Amino acid sequence: MYFSSSVVVAILAGIAQAQTPQGFKPEVKNKLDVMFNSTMVSKPGQLLSKAETASAPQIAASSSMVDSSKSYVFVMLDLDVPAAQGNATRRVLLHAMETGFKPTSQKIAGNAVLLASTEKGPASYIPPGPPATDTIPHRYVQMLFEQPQTLAVQASDFANMQARINFDITSFAEKNKLGEPMAANFFTVDGKATAAGGKGGAKGTASASGAMPSRTAAPFTGAAGQLDVSYGLAGLLGGLALVAV
Repeated sequence: MYFSSSVVVAILAGIAQAQTPQGFKPEVKNKLDVMFNSTMVSKPGQLLSKAETASAPQIAASSSMVDSSKSYVFVMLDLDVPAAQGNATRRVLLHAMETGFKPTSQKIAGNAVLLASTEKGPASYIPPGPPATDTIPHRYVQMLFEQPQTLAVQASDFANMQARINFDITSFAEKNKLGEPMAANFFTVDGKATAAGGKGGAKGTASASGAMPSRTAAPFTGAAGQLDVSYGLAGLLGGLALVAV
């Protein structure tokens, strides 16, 4: 079968534009710039270390995509939480849901502008902490949604880990009228990797002024680990000590 060069280019462009993992729904083709201090997630699926992702990221989006009169919601998911006992299916964990993001005047790269929020939560950032015993790197997906004025999600909705585990972003978005994600990105973290993993990341130039609220707990590393609850996250684990994120 013969394909013209223009068709091949179009197919490759479509593949290159996918910013979410293969098979993940909803699929998103617009890029969300995600920056951890000086490390930028320059390509979907980039390998980063636990150390690099210990603090909540800064985010940026194309200026043509965002409107200063609107607010936006940032969501981050781990798609590869080990299965519960007696079950072979991996689970999804909500690592962060931050509301109230608005575009700033700060440019990041090209026509991307930094987004910032003064709001806290409703789901504080939990750093990646896949256990060293896990057999695969975990995929962490970040998405940006336009925030409806009717959104009424509260911190109490995510007061324990049970509300975060098996999180269904499609159902949540439909229920709360978020619509489809505007932009996305994803990176991976290998529990077996050293802090050197991901040192090939591109360097960003974002300033601390656009960072998400610094309510960052220590990563939960599994049955043998502990979660630092000094940031007001006491009770977050809620009896789910076997989750590894």
